[in-house]
Amino acid sequence: MSVSHDPVVALEEFTRITNSLNTERDLHRLLSMVVTAARRITQAEAGLLYVLDSTKRHLHVEVFECDTLAVRPEAFPAVNLFLNDKPNTQRVEAYCAFSGKLVNLNDIYAYTGFDFAALYDFDRAQGYHTRSLLSVPLRSHDAVTIGVLQLINRQDGIQHQGVPFPSSLHELVSAFATQAAVALETAQLIEQNQRLIEALDHSNRELVEENERLRHKIQTRYDFSQIVGHGARMQQVFSLLKKVLHSDATVLLRGETGTGKELIARAIHHNSPRSSKELVIQNCAALPENLLESELFGYKKGAFSGAVTDKKGLIEQADGGTLFLDEIGDMPIGLQAKILRVLQEKEVRPLGALQSRRVNVRIVAATHCNLEEKVQAGGFREDLYYRLAVFPLELPPLRERRDDLPALVHYFVAHFSQHYGKKISSVSPKAFDVMIQYDYPGNIRELRNIIERAVLLCEDGGSLVPEHFPATMQGTASAGADAAPAHALQKGSLKEHLQAFERRILREALESHGWNQTQTAEALQIGRRTLIEKMQRYELKRPL
Repeated sequence: MSVSHDPVVALEEFTRITNSLNTERDLHRLLSMVVTAARRITQAEAGLLYVLDSTKRHLHVEVFECDTLAVRPEAFPAVNLFLNDKPNTQRVEAYCAFSGKLVNLNDIYAYTGFDFAALYDFDRAQGYHTRSLLSVPLRSHDAVTIGVLQLINRQDGIQHQGVPFPSSLHELVSAFATQAAVALETAQLIEQNQRLIEALDHSNRELVEENERLRHKIQTRYDFSQIVGHGARMQQVFSLLKKVLHSDATVLLRGETGTGKELIARAIHHNSPRSSKELVIQNCAALPENLLESELFGYKKGAFSGAVTDKKGLIEQADGGTLFLDEIGDMPIGLQAKILRVLQEKEVRPLGALQSRRVNVRIVAATHCNLEEKVQAGGFREDLYYRLAVFPLELPPLRERRDDLPALVHYFVAHFSQHYGKKISSVSPKAFDVMIQYDYPGNIRELRNIIERAVLLCEDGGSLVPEHFPATMQGTASAGADAAPAHALQKGSLKEHLQAFERRILREALESHGWNQTQTAEALQIGRRTLIEKMQRYELKRPL
């Protein structure tokens, strides 16, 4: 290594090196530069750089340089800063770290008051001889030690190695250590920030992927092909819905309680161009008029007693998305005019606000009421009715779509069996007889509750029987003469039992109508095309 004894040359070297340190941002290269530069300034044969670890309890060697030895930093054990929870001032490195003072020793083998056992072991193992040692703390702006620089065996010409470091170097080395500490701290911060950025990017990518998975899961869940409704009536509903999905037209869902209006509203939203925005749901019959108004329109601070902050209403929350107003037929008449303005003007004014705000929201409404009768009775605004009924859609009650009953039963039995950790082997023919003849005034919601109760009552591995149903259903059907014997229930999956039951119903209906397909389809309330497909699936043919 080229060295110089001229103080002016050393100062020039110091200036050049510190400029290089300030431009280097790679932490490992910077650490090596610090040791190399310090050796050049002090004419040291070897140099070590100890760095404080993340626990702030140890110093470990990151860089070791020597003209005559090729040793990896791992050869030097870490220095414990504490012994029995007290500062370890026996080690010179720890003393420098705590005191912030430079230590210059002429000969470590003479008595110094420090523990150099580790260096002695190193010398014996490597056949080296450490004599003079200059230990300099690297301190940050806030006077916290971030590392310790050690310089070994100053060279004073070829014939004099291991001579003491002169005190005239102290000021220069201390100034260099300060510059090096600033550069190291900056590089560490940049490296930490880079790791944080990479971790944040990784987390963001995971969040994006998770959002995509959830969005796909939701879209798949509400895809019309995933909604149980293979009969003619529901296929007509799906056919109509597909014509309005990509428009902003207001949809009015009509049907009895429990027919699945909210499910259809969700399917409309998640299959529309607005699916990336929010679907907001509000039941208009759940709140009194004043609370419903504040929920829908929001309010400004001080608009009424208790309004201590501004609150965004559900209409604004649904901006860019869809607002589903369930049971709109029960909305108070005084609030209907404000909803009408939202539909007409695309504006909303929070309670207590002086100005209206533009909103881009699609409204899907639902009701079980006869709105025409409510309009005639003065309980519903006629102009609002016509604004809502741009695209009215009637959802059939379950009693009018019995062809979907086997599939619905299969779906709910499978769902609740998994939910409650039970294995249901089958649904008995007698149980199907009861279910097929029941009218379900609560529609699909009632069927869902009936199946959940039956699964809870059924023994694990058993079959659903009429006794598992509510008392209101017990008298709806009697056991047919052709009911399957008990031993038949021990074989076949639930799906196979459902198919067998559907096949029996179809055959009985065809036989009762003399195999007339049109009359049979009308009696079963399914399309003729659907009946033909089922006959082909079950190989039902008129006897010769």
